[in-house]
Amino acid sequence: MLKKTYEKINALFEESNGYLSTRKLLDNKITTIQIRTMLEEGKIEKISHGNYWNCMSGQPKPENYKMIEACMTNPRAVICSLSACYYHGLLKEEPERLYVATARTDRSGMKLTFPVSRHYFSIKAFDEDVQRISTKYGEIRVYDVDRSVCDCIRLEQEIGRETVELVMEGYAGYSRRKPEHLLEYADRMRFGKIAREYLARSGN
Repeated sequence: MLKKTYEKINALFEESNGYLSTRKLLDNKITTIQIRTMLEEGKIEKISHGNYWNCMSGQPKPENYKMIEACMTNPRAVICSLSACYYHGLLKEEPERLYVATARTDRSGMKLTFPVSRHYFSIKAFDEDVQRISTKYGEIRVYDVDRSVCDCIRLEQEIGRETVELVMEGYAGYSRRKPEHLLEYADRMRFGKIAREYLARSGN
C-alpha cells in the first residue's frame, strides 16, 4: 500500500482514540483488502468481529481495555461478578477471565481475544444496578459494587470459596458499601441465607 494510505488509516484511528470499526473504515474508503493487508502486517489488531485496535502508534492499550472491548463488541453486555469487583477495587489482581453478563435473549457473539465467562440473566435482573462509565474509548457498563459482590457469592461453585472470601474482605473495607442492598438482591435471587452467612463471617 502507498505511504499516504497508511497515514490516512493511522489518522482515522487517532481520531477515534485507537479503536475503529470495519464500518467506519469502509465508510472512509478503506477496502477490505487493505484492512486484511494491515492485519497481516501487524499494523492493526482485530479485537472482535468488526472492531480493530491501532498498532501503528505504539501506544499501549488503555486501562481496563478488556472491559472496553467487551462493551464495544456487544453494546448490551455488562461487566459482572469478579471483573466488576476488580473494577470497583475490591480485588488487587485482575481475574484471568472477563466476567460478562447478558440477557438470556441476547445471542450476540462475544468472541474476543481473551477468555470470557458469560452469564445470562432474566431481563429484569439483567437491567438492574447497571452503572455506565464514559471513557474516551467508549462506554463501560458495569454492575454496582453490592450487586457484583452478591453475584460472586452466587457463583461460589464456579469461582471458589477462597476467591469469594477475598471479595468479601475487599467489600468490608469499601466505604460506600450497602449490605442491605446486597441482601435485597440476594433474597430476590433466592440465596439470601448464604449471603448473610458470608456477610457475618467477613464482619460486613
